Amino acid sequence: MTAKPLAKVFKQITAFWNRFSRAERHQIVGAICFMIALCYGLFLWQPNHKKLGDLVYKEQKQKARERKTKEADKALQNLNLNGVDMLTVSRDLTQVRASLAVQMAELKRLLTRFTPIEDLETLQSLKSDITRLAENGDMEIIALEHIYRDSEARKRPPTPELLRESSMSNPYKRPLLRLKARASYQGLMAFLDGLPKLPRVAAPVWSDIGVKVGSVAANTQGTTSIVTKAEKAVPGNPMAAPPKQWLEVEIHLAI
Repeated sequence: MTAKPLAKVFKQITAFWNRFSRAERHQIVGAICFMIALCYGLFLWQPNHKKLGDLVYKEQKQKARERKTKEADKALQNLNLNGVDMLTVSRDLTQVRASLAVQMAELKRLLTRFTPIEDLETLQSLKSDITRLAENGDMEIIALEHIYRDSEARKRPPTPELLRESSMSNPYKRPLLRLKARASYQGLMAFLDGLPKLPRVAAPVWSDIGVKVGSVAANTQGTTSIVTKAEKAVPGNPMAAPPKQWLEVEIHLAI
């Protein structure tokens, strides 16, 4: 746009403006300023309104938190610790936590020593270790068998399915072995002392121990039998032998 048309436009605007009186001009200028201020206020109010609401909400949360803290401090001041100061309580709590950490670590170590149900080879090795430990402890094993939920499955070979099923049917949630044996007192104690030293866990969870008195003698078929006091008292009994005392043992082992 050249200078002449621009001057012409300016003269037209000036002429249009001069048509109004001085008071009307002031009103027009005031209206324009008001519209500018209104638009500017709306432009600033929209985003700042949300920020203001967030600040009010955070302030209310902070006040609520401070009120709860004061209430907790007041309750702590009124707490009856039977004359024990807070420093002692804090020290005892630290000791309890340390003891709990040690016990949790021990529990984790013991859990890794349980035989996996799916590992039948390790299970068979554990049964061999139990048998060897019993024999070394002067125990005569009569039976070492799995305890299943269904007693008719007692003679079946162990499978992961049977072991898992039997685990869920007892309160220990582990497979159980039933050990029946004859033993001396020293032999039984040696067996029990040796169980924790096995490479895998075999924990006694139930036992039935009875004292028997009699004698062990060979019958005509060459097998071993127990001669009771009553048999020994019969005159002329060819199987009579010096009296002997032993323990009839049944132990359930969680493995």
